[in-house]
Amino acid sequence: MKKIVIEALYGEYSNLYGDRGNLLYVQEKLRRAGAEVELVQTHLFDRPAFADRPVDFLYIGPCTESQQEQELAHLRPYADALRQRMERDAVTLATGNAFELFGKAILCEDGREIDGLGFYSTTAKRFSDLRYNALCLGVSGEDKLVGFKNQLSHSFGETGSPFLTMETGTGLNPETKAEGFRRGNFIATYLLGPLLPLNPQFARSVLRQIAPEAEFAPLPYEEEAYRMRLEELSRPDANKNSH
Repeated sequence: MKKIVIEALYGEYSNLYGDRGNLLYVQEKLRRAGAEVELVQTHLFDRPAFADRPVDFLYIGPCTESQQEQELAHLRPYADALRQRMERDAVTLATGNAFELFGKAILCEDGREIDGLGFYSTTAKRFSDLRYNALCLGVSGEDKLVGFKNQLSHSFGETGSPFLTMETGTGLNPETKAEGFRRGNFIATYLLGPLLPLNPQFARSVLRQIAPEAEFAPLPYEEEAYRMRLEELSRPDANKNSH
């Protein structure tokens, strides 16, 4: 089995909700399957590894609103390389407000409009009077995913290829059930988590794309934890949303 290269973008920023757990989970699963894993930590102002060599799994998580602007400024010169990853079907995962980096624009409360990378035509609108929190249950193909959201913004417009249809919680904004973006193995979603440990069936499908030759056995405790969360979020009387 070939060595698996994982790249984590801006770890000094992108771990607001313990989302580094996605990386730890993927590394451990790959190592248990017998793979050699190289983790590349790309910090702000570093040249990303994906711009120069193959990266099997690229991850970026949520950050603060001011940090978003710094990340966008750094990523913009590498937008073509990111698009090439998408066209090659290379596995890329963006969670939380990292979703907004790949949209058309971000509208700030002071009237500024920040250009996004333009992978889809959504515009994020920030707000600060209320923070939106929600426990979430969404459907992607045959998978049901659980997670939560903690947002100071919503996105408006169409991605053209939503990742989830929400059963519990809102989509990109309170007026839609369409959530996130997926084209092949390029996935961007507002859901937090960490998303992969919370959803072991979905995580296995991602891992099989990262390392097709490996076998990933389910662990009883993670399957049981997922079933418990799924049951809780499927109850019609559950307290699912708050602001």
